[in-house]
Amino acid sequence: MKLDNPQSIFNMGDTSIRVKQLVEVNRLILKHTKEYMGEEFVWERNATLQEDFYKSFIDEIVRLEEKDGIELFSDFKRAKNYKVNSNKLGMRGRTLTNALMKTGLISSKRKVSNVGQAYLDNSLSKPDQIEEILGLSEDNLVYLRQYLKLRIYSSNSDDYFYNFRFALLFLSKFDNVPQQDFLKIIESIKPGQSSQELFEIIKEYQTVLDNNETFEEYYERMFISTLRPTSTLKEVRQMFIDKDFSDANFIKYFENRDSNSTSLLYKKFVLLLLDFSNKPSISLMSEIEKLSKNAKIKKAFGEGKIPFRFKRNMSLSDFIEENSDNKLLSKDGYQIYLQFIFSKHNDLIREYSDMCRRTFQITGLISFDNGLVNLNNKWIIAPLLDLIEDKFVITGEDSYSEYEINENSFWFANNTMKDILAISDEEISLLFNSLGERFGTTELSSINNLIEQQREQEYREFIENHFPVEKVTEILEYIKIRDDQQVFNLVTESATIPTIFEYILTIAWYYISKDKEFFIHKTFQVSLDGSKLPLTHRGGGAGDIEIVNGKYALLIEATLMDMNTQKRGELEPVIRHSINFSLENRNSQTIFIANELDNNVLNMFRATQFIQFNGTLNAGTVNGLNIFGMTTDEVIKILNKGIVDEDILNKISVHNNNAPIFIKNNWRDSIVREILD
Repeated sequence: MKLDNPQSIFNMGDTSIRVKQLVEVNRLILKHTKEYMGEEFVWERNATLQEDFYKSFIDEIVRLEEKDGIELFSDFKRAKNYKVNSNKLGMRGRTLTNALMKTGLISSKRKVSNVGQAYLDNSLSKPDQIEEILGLSEDNLVYLRQYLKLRIYSSNSDDYFYNFRFALLFLSKFDNVPQQDFLKIIESIKPGQSSQELFEIIKEYQTVLDNNETFEEYYERMFISTLRPTSTLKEVRQMFIDKDFSDANFIKYFENRDSNSTSLLYKKFVLLLLDFSNKPSISLMSEIEKLSKNAKIKKAFGEGKIPFRFKRNMSLSDFIEENSDNKLLSKDGYQIYLQFIFSKHNDLIREYSDMCRRTFQITGLISFDNGLVNLNNKWIIAPLLDLIEDKFVITGEDSYSEYEINENSFWFANNTMKDILAISDEEISLLFNSLGERFGTTELSSINNLIEQQREQEYREFIENHFPVEKVTEILEYIKIRDDQQVFNLVTESATIPTIFEYILTIAWYYISKDKEFFIHKTFQVSLDGSKLPLTHRGGGAGDIEIVNGKYALLIEATLMDMNTQKRGELEPVIRHSINFSLENRNSQTIFIANELDNNVLNMFRATQFIQFNGTLNAGTVNGLNIFGMTTDEVIKILNKGIVDEDILNKISVHNNNAPIFIKNNWRDSIVREILD
């Protein structure tokens, strides 16, 4: 990723089109790019093609939502009726694909890369030994691998730094870092800074934790020289000493890319502040108040807000007292200048940092829970970084065009973490030895089992702390009435409602399960972010939720399709998934859950008890299936009454037919009553 200019900060997405359900939308864009961009198409300077690409993508969103009978992507709700602006032809197509290009899944020519194609085909390189113990999904892995390779290049040289690698290194040293601090630090690093400077940024953060200085003091000390060259800072300081307030100086130092007249507005404001500081008066205070409400002044001096505290009928002395800590009234023009450059910079950070948070989270390694940033699997990552030391490069200089324009570059390759960081087999052995010491064993199989047990404990604690059963039923109530915004508020905006439904039903069955003799962290068939919240259904041909323990094998299939759509959209997939699940787990049970159930679908499911089926993923036959339907409301009642898994499954099993019978409507009603009584 190449920055636009020396004052730019990196943007992991595109602020013109803000996408919340990043993983699902990116995969759709990737698939659409593959289907749309034939070899003969040229993307560059082809606004007509770019506009048509965007329109055809929106058409595909509409088709998918009509097929499923539900709204999937709220981000594109308004875009469905957009009108082409001839002055901005093709802009939406460019901005739609920018985020995907920044991951290396497509090239700047909008051609799917080698790693992008592997991701589409579910043929990513098999997880290496380190990736296996991290317990990540394919969605997590592809972003983790690409972000480990992601370079932030200077606008005017081939200097770069690795932003995600810096994040891992920083978080390997500190816990519970305030989200605002973390994002401000990482967004403020510039290509061209040395590795030593970046190490110093990490080391010096300890002074904030030790309360030896405020974060603001630390930040100004570490980053002022990255925002403007030292020579410029000296010139500005001298300008205020000499009182050389020419228009040319303000246009040069208080710059505005859009207009010189805006720089002269800044001049008016700065001189007003200096006049007031030297000789306060009500009239000057009134002028300051009036100018402070100007949007350009707020952005340049107040980080988008009015830069002073005002009250109605405020006296001069009250104003001075209320703003005594404000650097704009310090009488020091240089401090006003620093406020100017930090305000503009912080305004950019605020605009871009949310996308940084969302993208880093989807790797599964970084958690932004409750406004605090932490490194997941720190007990694996921290010793790994110590072992590979200098191999974990965080800055460098290399040809931008060779790295990001050349489609045969390492950037676009389908690599594992081991390949990317050049980790040797010996270093992996040393890592496992280190983990063995932590767990008190040298047996590799024991280490793997202990890692799984620790991860399972983390997930169970997360569920019980973040999603108690009362909250699960509340979420299901909102899903039942399709109050999607409430569901997003209670869970996450990073996934679609169908994905969240699967996620919450997995947690619901955890509570329904009496003995909980299964790994909940392996049960989720949705990819999770670094905060253990859902991103997207994993796909790959598996069912929605699969629970296998020593007592039963259960497949749960969930849908939000209405009754009119279920026969077309769910009948075949549920039967297919049930066949494949039954081939691996004899005498299995499927439960189909929806807000409402169609009698025709339920009757056909019941009739599958006496049909022989052939496997689709693996060879073999299944002599009959057991598929039972439940509504979301019935699941809520089960949770509220504390009814447990074995009782539910036993009562369903008792009513299975021994011989073919005529299937009538409402056949399940008496069974449901028996379960709920």
